[in-house]
Amino acid sequence: MGKSKAVIASIAFLFLGILIFSSDIASAGNDPQPQDLKTTVAMLQDSLKDLQQQLDQLKQQVPGLGEYMTTIQLHASKLWFAVGASNWELASYELDEMSETMDGARALHAFRNGLDIAGVLQSLQETQLPLMRQAIAARSSAAFSPAYGQTLDACNGCHRSAGYGFISIMVPTAPPVTNQRWDAH
Repeated sequence: MGKSKAVIASIAFLFLGILIFSSDIASAGNDPQPQDLKTTVAMLQDSLKDLQQQLDQLKQQVPGLGEYMTTIQLHASKLWFAVGASNWELASYELDEMSETMDGARALHAFRNGLDIAGVLQSLQETQLPLMRQAIAARSSAAFSPAYGQTLDACNGCHRSAGYGFISIMVPTAPPVTNQRWDAH
């Protein structure tokens, strides 16, 4: 987040420079000093270069789609075991985390094989996730299981459509981590 603040500060600095530049031209009347104008333009160009460099560095630090998908898979697995243990608070938490991670993945605006991944994720968040949320709110494992299966089917359908059919997600058979209690205590 610190780097995001630096980018925002750079953008603010750039706009301040433009404002000062505009103010200088307005106060000078119709006859601005050519040397002052050249200096101001050069400063603005340097600021733009710095800003572009900072944006390029930030882009390199953003997780890729694969990292987001792996995190979604982890939350989905933890969600499964939370529901299996009737730990409804944990299940709700993991579903929220899964959705939040989908928001991050959507922000990438990624396309694979012409498939808009953000659109697929949004659709999943508007259809499958509410079904799981309802089942969790009702504390119904029986309602959760088919909703979870439909979610995995949607994920695998997206993988196939995007050219990643070799990634096939299934209902987990073992907990994804061994250092967490699944039951509510």
